[in-house]
Amino acid sequence: MPSETIPEAPSERRARTRKEIKKLIEDRNNVLSQYYNLARLTEDSKDDRSETTELLEEFCQELVDYMAAGHFEIYRRIEEGNERRDEILTLAEKIMPRINTTTQIAIAFNDLYDDTSNIDNEAIEQLPNYLAKLGEELATRIDLEDQLINTLLTVSNKPALSAVGA
Repeated sequence: MPSETIPEAPSERRARTRKEIKKLIEDRNNVLSQYYNLARLTEDSKDDRSETTELLEEFCQELVDYMAAGHFEIYRRIEEGNERRDEILTLAEKIMPRINTTTQIAIAFNDLYDDTSNIDNEAIEQLPNYLAKLGEELATRIDLEDQLINTLLTVSNKPALSAVGA
């Protein structure tokens, strides 16, 4: 007899969702902290390339972790069609394309700067400009994520009642 998966209880789903949101916010805070430090360093220190590249490597890793946490933890259920709550689906339809754009911009930044062993002077000189653009995208993403998080935490997980035949 094939094994059947037991559906997850609503309280278990809510607990898992809260845990995923907590992880996402922790990753987000790490990225914002690293972003601030890197932006400050690029403004203050034009000639300490080793410190800049070291911080840049750390930032890129945090950025990738943050993007992954959103997509593999929170957004996956929506993208795979496993989300059933209408309010969340309606909001996701509106904001997910823009969140995906922020992800692509962050990946492009990471692709440009994650291998600091071969980074050239032009890329370092352009770093403040790329950081400014990335900062704008992160601000947009955070706003959209907060909308989704608030909806996830406030929308009831109770299944719709249906008539049961006698």
